[in-house]
Amino acid sequence: MASLEMPFTLVIRFGRSSSKNYPDAVNLLEKFSDVTASTGEDQNNSVTISKEEFAEKHQQVVGLLSLVRNWKNSQILINNQPTEFRDLDSCFSILRCHEKYKSAIIQEEYCKLSPSKEGWGCKWLQGINRHKPESSWPRDRYWYHFGSFSAENIWTIDKNKIRSLLQREIEIKRVSLCPAFNPGRIEEILAQMPDSIDTAVDTSWQILYEDGFSGTTAEKRPVAIQPATKREGGISISLDVLSKKQAKSENDLASKPRYIPEVGFADIGGIDEIIETVREVIELPIKKPDILRYLGIKPHKGILLHGTPGCGKTLIAKAIANEIKAHFILIRGPELFSKWHGESEENLRNVFEEARQLQPSIIYFDEIDSVAQARSGEESLRLDARFINQLLTLMDGVEDYGNVCVIASTNRVELIDNALLRPGRFDYKIEVKKPTLEGCFRIFEIQTKNMPVDPTLDKREFSKTLFGLTGADITFVAREGAYNCLRRNIDLKKAIADDQLETIDYEGFVVTQEDFELALSAKKRNSA
Repeated sequence: MASLEMPFTLVIRFGRSSSKNYPDAVNLLEKFSDVTASTGEDQNNSVTISKEEFAEKHQQVVGLLSLVRNWKNSQILINNQPTEFRDLDSCFSILRCHEKYKSAIIQEEYCKLSPSKEGWGCKWLQGINRHKPESSWPRDRYWYHFGSFSAENIWTIDKNKIRSLLQREIEIKRVSLCPAFNPGRIEEILAQMPDSIDTAVDTSWQILYEDGFSGTTAEKRPVAIQPATKREGGISISLDVLSKKQAKSENDLASKPRYIPEVGFADIGGIDEIIETVREVIELPIKKPDILRYLGIKPHKGILLHGTPGCGKTLIAKAIANEIKAHFILIRGPELFSKWHGESEENLRNVFEEARQLQPSIIYFDEIDSVAQARSGEESLRLDARFINQLLTLMDGVEDYGNVCVIASTNRVELIDNALLRPGRFDYKIEVKKPTLEGCFRIFEIQTKNMPVDPTLDKREFSKTLFGLTGADITFVAREGAYNCLRRNIDLKKAIADDQLETIDYEGFVVTQEDFELALSAKKRNSA
């Protein structure tokens, strides 16, 4: 029987460096217990961090990694396996979640899926649903999907399979790093579940059949069970396409990693006017669906963000996914299109199926006008017309997918097919405007917070010259200002030719107001 206790050891190694940050990195090593520091001819530094120490000192780990992550001689290992810095995102996400747990008023409810649903002892473990579905045609993966018939009416639950998939999810999401996580609770839950279900005795369950052949004789074969539905008298039904997929692909859910963007609302400026609306319409229904159910209302499942290019529509969608820890699926333009008949529609169905499997999820169509332009009666066979028809069908059924929200963005609302804008589809529109004066200041401050900016620069005063630009324009001005500082201080062509990049002293690099003004002038010339 596999243990749900997951080992974790983080090793950070880096050699001596000419970087100005090297002394700070060495000083940070003193924060940890198991350290090998560079001495004499030994050029290497190393720190080994246990699971307990990582949970206690993860802020110091972040500080150390931010200094050494880009050095050529640095290396990160988890359980002796080389890894990338971005692979630690799940680790830090779990520990940030634990910080919220510590400040929660009712801690025992914080780790539940909702006040009435515990889940598996951690809200991050959602790959397998512990509870029965609320709809007649469930689209989630439930515990009773794992098993086999040991007799004609007796379905034996494969608890080892459930345990194995939970173990993989714990490993992928690094749940065991949370000091509040108790793997023993999962064993208690599994012990409480029935070992088998006799559908002849318990009429709350029914058998799922699929069509098959024995020689030349057609027959129905029992393949799974599900909670009884009224539509077939609570006895048995034939296995539909969805159930077939659920029965034959038990490992699909565990093998697909969830993607949660790193950007949050704190990283976006200039959207203060709409942030409350965004959170009310998009974030709240996914984060706390019980509130809407209590009020007897259905959430908007399709939201359209529209406005001038470069105002942060994509960043807003990513920030929402980050805030609610939702799997984020980004669809850019016609990347789902295929020249083969029917394959475009199949690609789209696969996207919605992925969102269903890895919920809570957000499907984001960037520049949806490029794939969903208005149709006419003569264009029903056009490639994108068939694509729109499939999208309409999926949007109509998205409520059955659970915690899935579909967001789209466009700069040209008038081009979108009207059928997509009707109630139940992309019926809620949010305009993302150019930033206000305060918004310009916030964006400029965010973009320059890690730059060595001249302390005499009045950022608020300079940001007034940015009014009228989009968020993307302001980001360009900030980045180009830093490049102007680089060009002032070094002859890049000569440094590369003479192999002097490693010896460059950038202690004196200071980005001045003149650098930003030059970048702003270049931006205005390019836009003219």
